Amino acid sequence: MKKKVVSLTLCIAMVAAMITGCGSTQAAGSAAPAEEATEETATEETAEEAPAEEASGDTINIGVVAPLTGGYALFGESGKNSVELAVKQLNEAGGVLGKQINIVEYVDDKGDSTEAVNAYNRLVSQDISAVVGTFSSSCTIPMAERAQEEGMLLITPSATNAKVTLVGDHIFRACFIDPIQGPMMAKFAYDEGMKKAAVIYAKDDDYSNGLYESISEAWSGFDGAELVYTGECTSKDADFTAQVSQVVASGAEVLFYPFMLDTVPLVVQQAREAGFEGMIVGGDGWDGSETSGIESYFNNTYYTNHYAPEDPAEKVQAYVAAYKEAYGEDTLTSIGACYYDALMMVAQAMETAGSAETEDVVKAMTGMSFEGVTGSFTLDENGDPKKPITFVEFVDGVPTWKANVEAE
Repeated sequence: MKKKVVSLTLCIAMVAAMITGCGSTQAAGSAAPAEEATEETATEETAEEAPAEEASGDTINIGVVAPLTGGYALFGESGKNSVELAVKQLNEAGGVLGKQINIVEYVDDKGDSTEAVNAYNRLVSQDISAVVGTFSSSCTIPMAERAQEEGMLLITPSATNAKVTLVGDHIFRACFIDPIQGPMMAKFAYDEGMKKAAVIYAKDDDYSNGLYESISEAWSGFDGAELVYTGECTSKDADFTAQVSQVVASGAEVLFYPFMLDTVPLVVQQAREAGFEGMIVGGDGWDGSETSGIESYFNNTYYTNHYAPEDPAEKVQAYVAAYKEAYGEDTLTSIGACYYDALMMVAQAMETAGSAETEDVVKAMTGMSFEGVTGSFTLDENGDPKKPITFVEFVDGVPTWKANVEAE
């Protein structure tokens, strides 16, 4: 018998767990401002989607949540493609426990926390073993709370806010966390000789808040380092002229902007046009940022990431080659690599457990060691990996692998 779980609105069958997984940042990260999770069922648009494939005794069913539309659709498409790639490779190699992996649905959270909960509810009303998703911290946290309450295994590929896995023992992640990423960003700039720093962060976003806190705390511990300006914005802002003018006036040598790819070109361009010539540093949410037409503004600009496709490591190059052959390179992102690793982590845990039952897979994932595209690591007591962080430099507007640095 498969374990039954109860939601306030749903009575659902819960099955075994599976999947396996992905490193270069963001953080991923986080997306739209966190909204209060609701007990709503799927939206009308979601409800009109094609029904899931019927469960079979010869398959292990998984659900996936990603931002397939909206400002972070690039990450969602990359994640979906990477999961499809992982499933294809697993199934062609004989599957997991002799069964084929089946993704019952890829549900769009639209970068919105309420939609993310609706997506989770839609998936767990079906016969699944685990949920992979989602991209952002603000969307993942309410999903994690529901999954923990119901005993469902949830693994986020890229939500870096520390709160995600603190929800409980059924929640895991494939990415590094902001309390590691932030200090690494700060140390990188300090080691480059920067002493006066400024920060602009989105006050309504879990990802941005988490990185801001960890960056500023780390910076305060460096000898002679000074945080000369802190500016706030929101996730919906497009005009940063007031903040960047303050950055210039403060005499800052480095500007930290811990937020997402859709606003990065705006901040970089407006900072340069305001006269800021110093270093600009971002987190993993910068991956995929558009630089066309403003390539020179991105000189002396860097970000942390989960991996870089130029990394010569065998697993990285095998993944990159397979992805490009199947989907081209326009949607190749580090978040996709994290989705790939997340699925592979679940698959490995199922093989270790000798079972696809959720509780068995949770036990096998707890403290597991894994070698993936985004690095080799062991999960700690919270379900978080301590893994290398990749630093990426923009060279003539092109993100270029600089180095992999072990987390401290």
